Amino acid sequence: MSIFQGLSAFPITPANEHGVVDTEAVMRLTGHLSANGVDSIGLLGITGIYAYLSRTERCCAIRAAVKTVGGKTPLIVGIGTLRTDDAQNLAHDVAAEGADGLLMAPVSYTPLTQEEAYQHYKAVAEVTSLPLCIYNNPVQP
Repeated sequence: MSIFQGLSAFPITPANEHGVVDTEAVMRLTGHLSANGVDSIGLLGITGIYAYLSRTERCCAIRAAVKTVGGKTPLIVGIGTLRTDDAQNLAHDVAAEGADGLLMAPVSYTPLTQEEAYQHYKAVAEVTSLPLCIYNNPVQP
């Protein structure tokens, strides 16, 4: 069975006024989602302020969610970042923390060509065995 099916909840990432992840709140939020039957949780997606979190903060959020829902509800974690090598490092972190899959959009200040986006995804996919969900938020004219 694919982890990329059904209802995937994309929660916010609770943090304090200094941007420090509130791990207790992450655990309550992901626990609530899991207990109420979502098919997966998309942690650190576009609604999860991932772009504003350091690598350490991302790991704190992942660790808290895995502690709460690991083995009960698939946890898919966003690894979007500007640099390919950073995305590769985040993919390693996600696997090491025990999450179930990856979620990645091509983050760029300027639009990527199809070939550039392909090479970015390919490079990340080559360093992990976790399934990778590719997504995009197209710009509306």
